[in-house]
Amino acid sequence: MRQMLAVFGMLGMLTACSSGQDGLDALHADIVSDYPTVAHVSADAAPLAPDTIFLDIRNPEEFAVSHIPGAVRVSINAEPADVLAQLGDVSGKRVVAYCSVGRRSSIFAQEMQDALLVEGAASVANLEGGVFGWHAQSLPLENEKGRTDVVHPYDEIWKRYVPRQDAVSYTPIPAR
Repeated sequence: MRQMLAVFGMLGMLTACSSGQDGLDALHADIVSDYPTVAHVSADAAPLAPDTIFLDIRNPEEFAVSHIPGAVRVSINAEPADVLAQLGDVSGKRVVAYCSVGRRSSIFAQEMQDALLVEGAASVANLEGGVFGWHAQSLPLENEKGRTDVVHPYDEIWKRYVPRQDAVSYTPIPAR
């Protein structure tokens, strides 16, 4: 798993050379190609609703800056039994995993989808464009202080894929 995460970093640098939304779109095309067994859902098709569980696969530091309201942070290295214990009953729920751009969450979805579906999840998908894409559409984000408009850029390399460069932060801050 950790080797795969190192590889995704190198792939991102080698693939989409453009930045912002164009770069995010190019990365998503690569992700779809690399993970053909994973469903990908747009932010428009993944509404904040009681029947949808958002799983944030990012690091705790990223999650602390902002996350989709109600999202559950899950370690990318978690075992299926641990994820299921953390989530409780997933029967009839749509499970949408996300990270910054969708690569880590696609890996997670690929590894977890069978276990989640066996336990009754209605579907398992990766959020297209990750939280960067969600943020680009000015969809709601929160942190422990409440609503916020910033997103953690992961690092200076991945920061270029954040379409709204004026709203990035490495530390949690309340809405402007």
